[in-house]
Amino acid sequence: KQWYQRRVREMEGSQTQTEQQEQQATPGNDIAHIKGYLMKDPKTTLMNVARVFVAVNGLLFGVTSFFHPAMAYSAFQRVIMGFGFASLLRLSQRIGTTTPADMSWGSLKQYMMSTVLEDSAHYVLFAFNFYGYKPTTIVGMVPTLYCIMQGSSFIINMLQECNGGTFAAVKTQLEKVRENQQKLLRVVATGEIFIMPLVILQLFTGQSGSILTPLVYYQFLMLRYMSRRNPYVRSAFTELRLAIVQLVYKPACPGIIRNVVMKVISLIERLSPMAYQQAQ
Repeated sequence: KQWYQRRVREMEGSQTQTEQQEQQATPGNDIAHIKGYLMKDPKTTLMNVARVFVAVNGLLFGVTSFFHPAMAYSAFQRVIMGFGFASLLRLSQRIGTTTPADMSWGSLKQYMMSTVLEDSAHYVLFAFNFYGYKPTTIVGMVPTLYCIMQGSSFIINMLQECNGGTFAAVKTQLEKVRENQQKLLRVVATGEIFIMPLVILQLFTGQSGSILTPLVYYQFLMLRYMSRRNPYVRSAFTELRLAIVQLVYKPACPGIIRNVVMKVISLIERLSPMAYQQAQ
């Protein structure tokens, strides 16, 4: 009899626990958890919503550029504008909103230098430089891929607040983006490098509205090269240089082409930051 009563109590406890788990796993509770996560840090939420906005409009730009130029132009401008807004929010998080307590020139100079070295400050410059620019696939690709990576990480963290499997399929797909994050960062870094010759070419062909665009982008590229948190641009420069040198030194390559390419590489090295020259 005692064994029977204990067994009944165990079954009742197991049933109660199962009901509680099912109650926690309902879509209504999942939505409540997501709302709580979003309200925990409104600035971070707003920043990542802007990133998702950029990612969506970047994909829209890629699709509509083939058959609807006007829609593609609008989507491109929204990509650049949203990317600049998200970068400004990220910059405010990184450096804070207060100036140094010591208002001496040395403190302000150090504060400004630390601000300029932030990756988010580089992308603010990128956004200002290309806002109003002619829609270009590679220019739109850089902020789109970057925001896809960052937005995916945010959505994954948000969906982890859910106890059930309501969004399991979404999380599985987004995890694939996170797993390939390093590859995507290398693609972004390579794209940032190839934009430089593109804007120079567009300037000489009359497609760029201002000579300031390549000049400002040169400063952006140098800042990306000196980034403290993202070494992928430096790695991409080195890999491209080695690949090109290996290619032009093949016996089939004409000597005149080899000489021109090596002179261009030498010019790029002279224009690069001191960090590059010291690394050689």
